[in-house]
Parts: sequence; structure tokens; C-alpha cells
Amino acid sequence: MPPAPYCRAQQTQTDTPYYQSDTNNAGCMLRFENKALLLTHRFSQRLDIPGGGAQTGESLACAAHRETFEETGLNVEVLFPVAQTKHGLVIFACIADDMLNITRLPRPSPAFAQVESIQFGLYDLFDLEQENLRFADDLVPFRDAYIATPLSTPASLESIHH
Repeated sequence: MPPAPYCRAQQTQTDTPYYQSDTNNAGCMLRFENKALLLTHRFSQRLDIPGGGAQTGESLACAAHRETFEETGLNVEVLFPVAQTKHGLVIFACIADDMLNITRLPRPSPAFAQVESIQFGLYDLFDLEQENLRFADDLVPFRDAYIATPLSTPASLESIHH
């Protein structure tokens, strides 16, 4: 696996009132047009956002950044926490401006990411059912996070509208 890029997070402190302090899991919500970027998890074959556990001394925002890179190859910018799942995953609003051609989705995850995810694509969270997700209880927090997350601008935006 290539080394993770430098953490691009507006909030790197872990002492924020937006989430439980006893969690060490974080992920990124990314919006493109009217859809969210979700991964297909290798073992469950169900959908999830990119995310995972923080390493020792790593902030949750930087964990969300690193995990998103490790699972998608995208070097996103982490903005702020927008929701938390029942199982403790803190969801951050993230943006990936001008770095992803959304007309070529879904696509396989990078080879180094295929331990956990097999592909990623764009999905309408309001068309999905709980059984589509890796963790069924995540649907409402994902929808809440989606609404609070700014739009990313796809690299192909001009080609889509012309």
C-alpha cells in the first residue's frame, strides 16, 4: 500500500462536542450531484462509506482522511463531523473537488484497497433500504450526514453538462 498523503482536515482535534469521546472510528461522507460515494464491502457485499479505526495518536478527522485514501485512493479534504452511527462511527463531511470522473463509476477499488472493498460508486441514499448497507442501522445517520455535507465538484462536471 502506498503511504497515506498528509492529513487534509480542517478539524484535527478530537475534543469536539459533536460525537462521543469514547469512539475511535471515523469515515467520510462524499456527495457528488445527488448521490453519495459508497464502497462495496468485500466480505458482506453490502455498501458502506469509506472509514475505519484511528491509529494511536491520530485524530478522528485524520483517520477519516487516511481510511478514505486507503479504501478509494482519493485524497479528500475532511471538513467537520456531521453525524454518528449507533456503533460509534463518526461521519465527517468531506469533499473531493476535481479529482474524480463520476461518469466512470462504479469502478473497482485500487488494488491496494481490495482487502476490504471491491468497488466504489455513487448511490442515492434515499433509494436504498437498510439491507443494502453493511450495517442496517447506518441508513438514517448516512442520510443525515449526506444532507449536511457540501457537494464535491467532479472532474468531469463540464463534460456532463455539455
